[in-house]
Amino acid sequence: YAACCFFGGILTGWIGIAIEKITFILLTYIHEVDVVAAGVSSVVLTGFLSQFAFFFHAACAPPSDGPGPHWACALKWYDNPEGYVFGNVPYKLWLAVLPGLLLGTLFGPWCNAKIGPKNVMIIFLVFLFLDIAENINDLFF
Repeated sequence: YAACCFFGGILTGWIGIAIEKITFILLTYIHEVDVVAAGVSSVVLTGFLSQFAFFFHAACAPPSDGPGPHWACALKWYDNPEGYVFGNVPYKLWLAVLPGLLLGTLFGPWCNAKIGPKNVMIIFLVFLFLDIAENINDLFF
């Protein structure tokens, strides 16, 4: 489990999705859970963990970040003597993506029905490989 979660976390940090896919694979192949139940469970679990991480980050952000209780709940050490989490919560970016999230949930199923699931997966893979190529290009060139 630890290796799967580590791999899923790396992929999530790199392309934005993956931990729910790893959870789905673990539920279906190892625990033999029904596919529909595993799909719903992995997405709900990922959403819950994302909300928990967001609220933890918002509560433990430094006072310069803006709103929040600003609890010192991170480890205190020589690089972080106050005990706040690193980095500010990007509230403006978070609010900027909400309309896209709403439109995606409204029109996503309609587009999937019109385009077809296989073609949606092909489009996703094309964007994934373009992202891989861009990251390799930035890393080595």
